[in-house]
Amino acid sequence: MKDYTGKVTSVLFQNDDFMIGVLTTDDNLEVKFTGNIYGVNKDEDLTLKGEWINHSKYGEQLKVHEWKRPIPKTKEQIIAFLGSGLVKGVGKKRAIDIVEKLGNDAITIINNKEEEALAGIKGIGKKTATNIVESIKATFEVQKIITELLRYGIPANLTLKLYKNYGSETALMVKQNPYTLTEIDGVGFHKADEIARNIGILPTSGYRVKACIDFILSRICHQKGHTYVNEEELVNETLSTLNHNSSMNEQVYEEELMQSIYSLEDRTLVIENELVYPKYLFKYEEGLARKLSRMRECRDGEALSFLDERIKKYQKKNQIILADNQRQAIKLMMEEQLLVLTGGPGTGKTTVVKAVIDIYKNENPNSVVMLTAPTGRASQKLSDSTGYNAMTMHRAIGYRQGELPEYHDGNKLEVDLLVIDEMSMVDLQIAHWTFNALPRHTKVLFIGDTDQLPSVGSGNVLYDVIRSGITTIELTEIFRQAEESQVITNAHRINNGQSLLIDKEKDDFYFIHEENLERMCSLIVLSAIRFTTLGYDLEDILILSPMRKGEVGTHLLNERLRDKLNPKEPNKSEFVVGKRFFRTGDKVLHNTNNREKDVYNGEIGIVKEISKERNEDNNKIIDVMICDYDGKKVKYYKEDCIEVELGYAITIHKSQGGEAPIIIMPVTTSHYVMLARNLYYTGVTRAKEKVVLIGSEQAMNIAINNNKTSKRNSKLSERIKYQTEHIRNLNGEKLIKHS
Repeated sequence: MKDYTGKVTSVLFQNDDFMIGVLTTDDNLEVKFTGNIYGVNKDEDLTLKGEWINHSKYGEQLKVHEWKRPIPKTKEQIIAFLGSGLVKGVGKKRAIDIVEKLGNDAITIINNKEEEALAGIKGIGKKTATNIVESIKATFEVQKIITELLRYGIPANLTLKLYKNYGSETALMVKQNPYTLTEIDGVGFHKADEIARNIGILPTSGYRVKACIDFILSRICHQKGHTYVNEEELVNETLSTLNHNSSMNEQVYEEELMQSIYSLEDRTLVIENELVYPKYLFKYEEGLARKLSRMRECRDGEALSFLDERIKKYQKKNQIILADNQRQAIKLMMEEQLLVLTGGPGTGKTTVVKAVIDIYKNENPNSVVMLTAPTGRASQKLSDSTGYNAMTMHRAIGYRQGELPEYHDGNKLEVDLLVIDEMSMVDLQIAHWTFNALPRHTKVLFIGDTDQLPSVGSGNVLYDVIRSGITTIELTEIFRQAEESQVITNAHRINNGQSLLIDKEKDDFYFIHEENLERMCSLIVLSAIRFTTLGYDLEDILILSPMRKGEVGTHLLNERLRDKLNPKEPNKSEFVVGKRFFRTGDKVLHNTNNREKDVYNGEIGIVKEISKERNEDNNKIIDVMICDYDGKKVKYYKEDCIEVELGYAITIHKSQGGEAPIIIMPVTTSHYVMLARNLYYTGVTRAKEKVVLIGSEQAMNIAINNNKTSKRNSKLSERIKYQTEHIRNLNGEKLIKHS
């Protein structure tokens, strides 16, 4: 195979790790080529090696087996390479400065001396120097690793992620233990297993068995919301996965599997009475139980006699009359360290929260009160309803994606009263992190509704906290104003297992009968259009579906809704990201927590602007998208767009913690597995003004009658009880000694 060296003069096709193009060699020969080539741009120098084939579309071309970027040697080549955009932190001017200092061996010198080589060059600080060195090293080193790993079916973009972790050892690490791949986001056991077979790893390899144990344990906990799995279930599921399509001599047996499980104890998992935890979930469950137990024992003690008078004054000042259990809740919050306030819609939870904060601040004027919720939309709702600033729990503890929180056991939050709204949404991890950051004296008011959907993440924290015996007060009385709302009354009817009761004389609750999915989809779109003609904005209308897929799933609904509510027009720009695109005026949903951008999971915004700006690092023109989240402007580059999706229609799970004036939902037996009482109860309670249900009455009745919720494996309540008893016994021993 001959080497062909020259410049890429044309790119006919390119994706993450494949390219078709034309190379003009140093002696002016045009070579059409195709191959697994990563990150190469037009006008770059390349050396290719391969075999000639005849392509049906592109004719005779070189099928590339090996490729490399030759190290530039002349001043002009080095400046062109450094300023090409491949090297982070270098534009043309900075490239000239580097060459003037280091000469024609600049690349070799930087590779050998690293950051030291760039010291003293104007404008290049420590961080920029590190970026330059890493970019240059990666450019020449990573291409060899990419070529080596492609033969095993590992795409270039995955190799790059591995390279960030393992550097020059990447190929060696992967060939020794391809199950290392499972440490990378988006790579599951099955993909790693396929690559392992290509490399030649034996099916009975210890690496394979241990990786499968961790994979099955994590998958079950994630899918079912468990914090632990019974040993027998873990063994059966793991054996089934390992031995699927295996011959007799490739089988893994239970005895070998059990040895592997116990070898992982205290490394990646914890075993307790034949219950197997992922190690991190065990740590969270035990740590949260310990902290809650200590805090509940710090209660203020006897009832505070002045509270009745304070509550009377508060009622007079605000011209309201609190119900008996609302007054009781306020008293309990002042007396207890921890209090759970629960109840359905219209029962006055917000009234109690506002009264608690006002009275507490009046008695403790120098105290710090913090209001939080698990999502951005829930915190905004809490802020709007109470008049106090609220934030996400992630923001409160200073959590950044992939990092430990800023506030923790060694760096406590300064807070005297913490309010956590929508507690049913809070999973074990964020609960542990939050309480780990609290001083022991902090009072905590949990607000939630256990009849709503549980958290997406592992655990059932609100339910377990109530079950542990931590003081709880449930508001049950529905106030007259709320009783007049069909949204409130039907939410309670759904929750009580009763069929809907709709008064057609009122205009706040509708059920449109339709069983054909195509017509159902059209009616959802027409209903949304109708509300916009009545003066409602896009932000006021929330279409909720139980599922993402299907004819009335969020994916298809989003496309149909955009076509009608925000059609393509000459004056509307589009931001293309792979196979997706966003259009000026689109409604979007941010789907993760990003503290740097100050935007959080569940926040809904509008695309306000799509434009171009110049990249300071490489002087290239790049696309940007600016979205407005309730007055907060957030900028996205293309690489950020994995965090955002269309938000005309979202899942009911994603709607938790938020609300909108108008809620529209399909109800269909095609979503049979999702027809559950708590799902539709949650959806209906998102509406502030009106609910429109479109679908089958049979499906609605199935949902209302299905109160079977999957039990989540958790020992949090038992741990809280045990820890509390332990603390009380210790305190009792101390009292005896002192007496």
